[in-house]
Amino acid sequence: MLKSRRTLSIMLALALVTGLFAMAGCAKTATPEPAAPAETPAAPTYTLVAPGVLTVGSDTAFPPFEAMNGSVAEGFDVDLAGALAKEMGLTVNYTSQKFDTLIPQLKAGGTFDVIMSGMTITPDREKEITFSTPYIDSNQSIAVVKGKFSQLDGNDAAAINTAFTGKVIGVQSGTTGEAWAKENIKGAKQIVPFDDTLAAFSALNAGKVDGVVNDLPVSAYLLKTSYTDDELIAEIPTGEQYGIGISADNPDLKTAIDTAFDTLKTSGEYRTIYMKWFGVEPPTE
Repeated sequence: MLKSRRTLSIMLALALVTGLFAMAGCAKTATPEPAAPAETPAAPTYTLVAPGVLTVGSDTAFPPFEAMNGSVAEGFDVDLAGALAKEMGLTVNYTSQKFDTLIPQLKAGGTFDVIMSGMTITPDREKEITFSTPYIDSNQSIAVVKGKFSQLDGNDAAAINTAFTGKVIGVQSGTTGEAWAKENIKGAKQIVPFDDTLAAFSALNAGKVDGVVNDLPVSAYLLKTSYTDDELIAEIPTGEQYGIGISADNPDLKTAIDTAFDTLKTSGEYRTIYMKWFGVEPPTE
């Protein structure tokens, strides 16, 4: 009896082992899961006037930011626009417009995607369009023919008003320089708006105006390169900043431009463009 039980136990053990091997033989080899495909970058969700092209509206008579060299636009804004477009995977097309028509045209749509024209960010303008991250700082200035006026303290608006009482002031139409002159030089005989800054300086040297109120970087550049018989007698610390104008209906374009601008600053390309046109290091934040 004991022998029969022992034999039965051995037979059961053998059956169990055989079954395990059989199950192992029937089991399928696990197949590794295929790697998930790399995500395709999301297509840009902003709109453009022309597919694949960043079309820029600008008053191209505002050196060193933009000016025409024959039929080709050149300047700080032009180079920066090209670098931004390249970073965004676009080409760029610069179009010439009158400064005081830029915002209405951008709002109407269909002509250009952005404004790059040395445009100061102001609360009034922000009611109509949106702006990129500021890309340059500026103050106002007053230029005159050399020897006609004494140097003035740009912080002393009363002294500036007195100096130009009964005089004619030239400004570019629609600019913050025009707004400052109207607000602070109440004694002026006349404040004459011109289509562009070059026309205002031509009038100054023709004796048609006594002074030109204009953005400091532009006036300093013109006096150094073209209007060497003129001088700056006041730098007015208005603390302005230029931005790229973008339609409020195109917020993703603003995001893309701001991202591209941050990349240009990090890579040093913004510094290279700044040094090319101004000859000094860009201000540190």
